Amino acid sequence: MEFRKLGSTGLKVSVVGLGTLGFARVGLFNKGEEGVKEISYIVNRALDLGINFVDTAFAYGNGVAETGVGAVVKARRKDCIVLSRSHVWQTSEKPEDTASSIDNSLKRLNMEAIDVFEVHDVTKSESYKMVREKGIYDVVKKAKKDGKLRFIGFSTHGSAEMMKEMINSGDVDVLTVAYNLTGHRRMLADGDDIRKTEEEILPLCKEKGIGITIMKPFGGGVMTQPAPDGTKLTPLKLLKFVVQNPYVNSVTPGVNYTYQIEELVKAGDPAYRLSDKEISELRETALKWGKDFCRQCGYCLPCENNIKIPEMMNILRYAQNKDPRVQKHVREHYAKMEVKADACTECKKCEERCPYGLPISAKMKELAAAVK
Repeated sequence: MEFRKLGSTGLKVSVVGLGTLGFARVGLFNKGEEGVKEISYIVNRALDLGINFVDTAFAYGNGVAETGVGAVVKARRKDCIVLSRSHVWQTSEKPEDTASSIDNSLKRLNMEAIDVFEVHDVTKSESYKMVREKGIYDVVKKAKKDGKLRFIGFSTHGSAEMMKEMINSGDVDVLTVAYNLTGHRRMLADGDDIRKTEEEILPLCKEKGIGITIMKPFGGGVMTQPAPDGTKLTPLKLLKFVVQNPYVNSVTPGVNYTYQIEELVKAGDPAYRLSDKEISELRETALKWGKDFCRQCGYCLPCENNIKIPEMMNILRYAQNKDPRVQKHVREHYAKMEVKADACTECKKCEERCPYGLPISAKMKELAAAVK
């Protein structure tokens, strides 16, 4: 495992860390004590494999992820560096509520001082202005001065201009930003331009001594699924693409199971490198995923006609594959669906809820025609 300095913090972090949001995909946040134990097991396994950097947040299961990480920290404090965050500012402008959130995170994590603490998801310019003018970031800085936090910063999907404002403020030790081969942002409403992040923000952070941790290395999971023509890329190569950027200090992929982190940890091996040719080919291949795809987030639901929209969108993706065997499987699967795509009445309520602005009703028509 390669270790890199996290900006000017003095912390040396594994280039491959462990993200804990992925546990939501397998329901660990809803399993009570059993879920906490499973999270702790995966975190322990990651540390055994050489990872020393764990990324979590209060928002992940309303503290469940932090509790699972904290159970490991209690026994292995010297083995791990923990980054956590609070999104409380999104529901309360009271600085004291963010202060309480910090104290509660300390308890869940079993830590006297959190290594890195960020104000979570400060993405809009007005949001950045609010956390600065309402005293929310002042509370975080005070917690650092009081020894509750070692280093501070933001996680953001904001524009390059806003990130530069954060960087130049002089108050930031670490930033968590999205970076991946696809160049796709999390949702259309976000302001980040991942190409600008690569070309401008990462080098500027290096120049200013600000640590950089990377989220969304798989483009929100999109790149781990086949492209419309059936093309596949391995998560390991996608992760190595991110790690191989010298301006990246650590990337924290979200995983569901231990076998995934056992595979992805190989990206941290400095002996494994992608050639310039491989990187060029990867960039070219990434274009096949396009931008008009469903991320399976489910925000479009519920449908008034009980159409399982994410599943239908997934079926459509496979229906675009011209392989006769795939076509046969698609038709068989679609035939078993209780409510078909042609039940869409084009009310477009789902489209109003879709954070990616997808033309869902048109996609339902496309699917209905494709499976005739």
